[in-house]
Amino acid sequence: MGQRIGSWLAAWTSAVVARPRLTGLVTLALGALAAWYAAGRLGVNTDSANMIEATVPWRQHFNDYRDAFPLRDRNLLIVVDAATPASADAFTAELLRALRAQPERYLSPLVAGEGEFFERNGLLYLPTAELEALTNRLAGAQPLLGLLEQRFDGAAVLGVAARALTAEAAGSAGALASFYEEIARGIAGTADGGVTPVAWDRLVAAGPPPTTRRIVALQPALDFGRLQPAADAIAGIRAIAARLNEGRDDPVSVRLTGTVAMEHEELLSVSRGAGWGASATFVMVAIVLYAALRSWRLLAASVLTLVLGLALTAAFAALAVGQLNLLSIAFVVLNVGLGSDYVIHVLLRYRELVAAGQTTPAALVESLRGVGSSLVLCAVTTAAGFYSFIPTTFSGVSELGLIAGTGVFFGLFASATLLPALVAWWDEPRRTGRAATWLDPRIFEPLTRAPRFVLGSATIVIVASVAVLPRVTFDSNPIHLRDPSTESVTTLRELAADGDAPLLNLAAVAPDSATARAWADELRRLPEIRRVRTTDDLVPAEQSEKLALLEDLELLLGSRFGSLERTRGDPAALAVALGALEEASRGEPSAAALHDAVAELEAQLAKASDGERTAILARLEESLTAGLPRELRKLDDALAAEEFDRSDLPEELSARWLARDGRELVEIVAAEDVSDNSAARRFISAVHEVVPTATGLPVVYQEASATVLGAFGQALTYAFVMVALLIWLVLRRFGDVLLVLVPIALASVATAAMTVAIDMPFNYANIIALPLLVGIGVDNGIHVVHRMRTRAGRAAVPRRGDPGTDAGRGATQGAPAEQLPSEGVARLFDTSTMRAVLASGLTTVASFGNLAFSSHVGTSSMGVLLALGLAASMSATLIVLPAWLALRSRRRPRAA
Repeated sequence: MGQRIGSWLAAWTSAVVARPRLTGLVTLALGALAAWYAAGRLGVNTDSANMIEATVPWRQHFNDYRDAFPLRDRNLLIVVDAATPASADAFTAELLRALRAQPERYLSPLVAGEGEFFERNGLLYLPTAELEALTNRLAGAQPLLGLLEQRFDGAAVLGVAARALTAEAAGSAGALASFYEEIARGIAGTADGGVTPVAWDRLVAAGPPPTTRRIVALQPALDFGRLQPAADAIAGIRAIAARLNEGRDDPVSVRLTGTVAMEHEELLSVSRGAGWGASATFVMVAIVLYAALRSWRLLAASVLTLVLGLALTAAFAALAVGQLNLLSIAFVVLNVGLGSDYVIHVLLRYRELVAAGQTTPAALVESLRGVGSSLVLCAVTTAAGFYSFIPTTFSGVSELGLIAGTGVFFGLFASATLLPALVAWWDEPRRTGRAATWLDPRIFEPLTRAPRFVLGSATIVIVASVAVLPRVTFDSNPIHLRDPSTESVTTLRELAADGDAPLLNLAAVAPDSATARAWADELRRLPEIRRVRTTDDLVPAEQSEKLALLEDLELLLGSRFGSLERTRGDPAALAVALGALEEASRGEPSAAALHDAVAELEAQLAKASDGERTAILARLEESLTAGLPRELRKLDDALAAEEFDRSDLPEELSARWLARDGRELVEIVAAEDVSDNSAARRFISAVHEVVPTATGLPVVYQEASATVLGAFGQALTYAFVMVALLIWLVLRRFGDVLLVLVPIALASVATAAMTVAIDMPFNYANIIALPLLVGIGVDNGIHVVHRMRTRAGRAAVPRRGDPGTDAGRGATQGAPAEQLPSEGVARLFDTSTMRAVLASGLTTVASFGNLAFSSHVGTSSMGVLLALGLAASMSATLIVLPAWLALRSRRRPRAA
């Protein structure tokens, strides 16, 4: 069969080289047409959630959750950090107005506790004891508020503070300590040259101290037909934030995180510097190819051949699947690596024959006759390996297998058609008596003289590798693959550490409220869980008692307290009031910080010019009066609360907790930081003991990793079986099958063990390296075994006039590789086959080794793993396989 395949390819090549220009132009035009078709029809779908079949149970649970609560899917989180709570509230309110003005781009923006509903009913969410404490505090402050109703400016605020300090009532100063702290902070900020508004909400609000952070959740419009689906939405938010920050003395920090932001920045990270990276890759590949071929013309022919193969593969992908996913896009990496292998083997055999004295057309024909059968076998076995990915439940891998497997044949077609046409058209070979190259595999030849040492060393390596295989891990969290310095990742980790990262929570969809309450009660008892929220948490308890307290407070404060308005400040009166406050605070322990701040500002005013004095007093006026009217209006609105139930919840809130069919959401927050894989496994395991159908991104990450590992394990097992069967069908010798497969199996085991040695677990990115390593390793093994079964395995290079010059046609064609004499193994290193194996491996390293320097952790790990795996694969082919052949060839004569 091998001779027939070689004869067919020789006849094809004869037709090609007979009309090289016509063939070259036609195939280049075909490539251009394929590229044009792919550019117009081939899209990119970056939605990673759909790369696994929806029939998988955990996908069904996740899709059920997404369908029931669509507003929780693919959320973008806007994290707003300001200097004060009042500033955070004001900025966030403006941001929400701008976002809600674009409903087609930003769907249902929501801040917890924000909006008219919460402004009216917010006090009802307080525990009854805290609401009583607030009532008592405001009752004590009512006389002071009454003073400010008469006149509200900076001087009046300082006057109230001074009056409180000089009051005769015992303990009154200590009761207002927080008031003095806030006044002191505002005055100190003025002394530092800024405006630091007094946080009046600390004084008139209840509950935990107000924070300076607000988190806006929204669902942006995404276009998965683009490489960066969220680009427009994210750019719009940044533009709004920049506009709102214009002219502010205290710019507000606005950061984006969530799944949408992280995926967007991941794509940016991967593509950042892609142009320079592609240029560097091209230069490195060109250097290696030139070192192997020593010809710029052959180098140009090689590059065009690879481009043709890629163009045809891309056109097939456009026709067969229409869209690439984040895994199938790796066909470029795979087909360039495998395509360059075919190109190098053809050209180095061609250079070998030309150096032996053959003409260009004859050398091309005999090159395809000699390596053609091994090239076809390599293509068939590699494609079969890729096609074994198709039946898996992981559509990302399945589509990759279809595209890359078919692309192998396009690469073979390009190497057997365009490549010989361009060489026959362009090349003017120099007959030097030996093929010129800078890549000499003969440096490995001495090792064949000590085969037992080589195989013994390999055995030690393999035993050690097998021993550490149980420690090989898969990092299931794709967040770990992203650039840790990006805004979205740093922000998410900050939120996760505080237990405030909603996208890392779990969700359980309960059929009714009773089930939701039962699950929540049981989950709250687990130590792995920090808190559990249900719809019941949105409807406060003891509303009647709380409303009675609010009615009493409204009577005490009167009807006008919410209408407080700022009056025009008087700088002179403010300066006088400042001096009076310094005197009143002297010697008062609860106002020590206030006295120090006033004294420092007084000293500044004493040294300042008239203009500087006016500016300082204007900043102080703003700091003292900016927030109180708004806080009193909010309090006035809150006193008008009315009793409500879940049917009164606003739509944008209830839609996130109540499904239209009556189902309810139970949200579960982990006690640990689940960005750590071990913590995530403990959290998921504990929750699934109570609610097996609970879902969320931590579950998706964990289960997806199991699906991916199962898919790759199944695919690689099928690949080895199919490759073994195909090789046996062609070579018909079990020993030759072992010679091809055992070295690559050993290299694969060693590569897996190296991930433990360098503490680099497998992940969604670098696992793509495995099919490439298997494909190249199998191809190399086939080439070496095929060459050993030809006359070229026993003679360094064929010479013109030698019997069997036609690339090995002769009596030894089809002889088992293990029956060859040991000198044939040694002389194997002086053939184009071993030079091609070395050049192919170095070309692949040059192509993808620069990925190791990417800022994207996943891409970088893929580059590192490819480099290590190719080193192991080349070692197996160039060192272990020849040593094995040499040892077997020694034993045969002895047995005879």
